[in-house]
Amino acid sequence: MKKQVFVAEYRMPKTFHASLIFSLFLLFTMASSRDNMLPSHLQLNSALTCRLVGGLTRDQRAICYDSPDAAAIAFEGLQLAVKECQHQFRWHRWNCSSLNVKSSNPHASAIMRRGFRETSFLYALTAAGVAHTVARACAQGRLLSCGCDPLGYRASHDPRGRARVNKWEWSGCSHNLAFGIEFSKKFLDVREQVDDLQSKINVHNNNAGRSILSSQMEVRCKCHGLSGSCQLRTCWRATPDFRVVASTIKRQYRKALIVAQEELNNGLSTLRGRPRGRRKSRARPAPKTSLLFFEKSPSFCEADPKTDSAGTSGRVCRIGRTSRTGSCDLLCCGRGHALIRKSSIKPCNCTFHWCCRVDCQRCKDDKWVAICK
Repeated sequence: MKKQVFVAEYRMPKTFHASLIFSLFLLFTMASSRDNMLPSHLQLNSALTCRLVGGLTRDQRAICYDSPDAAAIAFEGLQLAVKECQHQFRWHRWNCSSLNVKSSNPHASAIMRRGFRETSFLYALTAAGVAHTVARACAQGRLLSCGCDPLGYRASHDPRGRARVNKWEWSGCSHNLAFGIEFSKKFLDVREQVDDLQSKINVHNNNAGRSILSSQMEVRCKCHGLSGSCQLRTCWRATPDFRVVASTIKRQYRKALIVAQEELNNGLSTLRGRPRGRRKSRARPAPKTSLLFFEKSPSFCEADPKTDSAGTSGRVCRIGRTSRTGSCDLLCCGRGHALIRKSSIKPCNCTFHWCCRVDCQRCKDDKWVAICK
């Protein structure tokens, strides 16, 4: 005899059913949008991203899990810093090529554990890069945890404190620099929890990069009104192009201060430094935007993984004055250079035909390039 199985059917109310579907859709959308914020080379779920990126400390991984969207933007800022480092040092013996690590984190590089002038530049640049990208992402609506700068931009006034006539200004969406700096400190300074002089120097250089970024903030405006009369303007504070920030940090790199030897021995709380090459001069407190280092840089002429040096063999150099940055005499470290002819096909003898076509011939272009031996 077959057993009869009775299944009781329960029908959910239509309102509850619709609410459940909407809630599941909202959760799926939020998770998908959060993962879409990741860099193109890390289009994975947020938890996996926090595990894949190398060189993170335990505290950094905890921050990554707590704020995965902001951490993803921070990784973009680190890669922006690497790109700018390669531009700024393209004619130097050390050209930041070693920072192309698979982990997308330049702090995993060996040079970040040293005390070179180049190290001080990297700490300042990466801290500024994270603050820069996060501040812009807030204004672009890419982060759920922040928005436009709540202070906005205030209308300009004349020297007597009165609002300027016919220059009414509305506050646009300002880049949230305060949040960007706060997250940069939270995400990067947490690496330096050891209370030793090297950690203090690293934090100082981080703050120097963020201070330089803050000093470069711009006010941008858009005019409104009939025929461009600009009777009404929408203004906002914006972070500058990052190349401007990187160039300013590079100037500080050239005049970086070496930490006094007595500080290395005593670990004083107030960091002091002296200009490079002036061993007998008296150390002075370092300004906020000064870069500090404590270890003499190597020549970077030969490949050395301990200092992240790729060497200069095979590098393109400049033929000309010996004192010029990137000159063959300096870049090739006295080994000499070879001339190699490179050929390419370029459009030439172009003719414009009305309307609207341009016909060009294909010409061979030969160039002699100097390569370090």
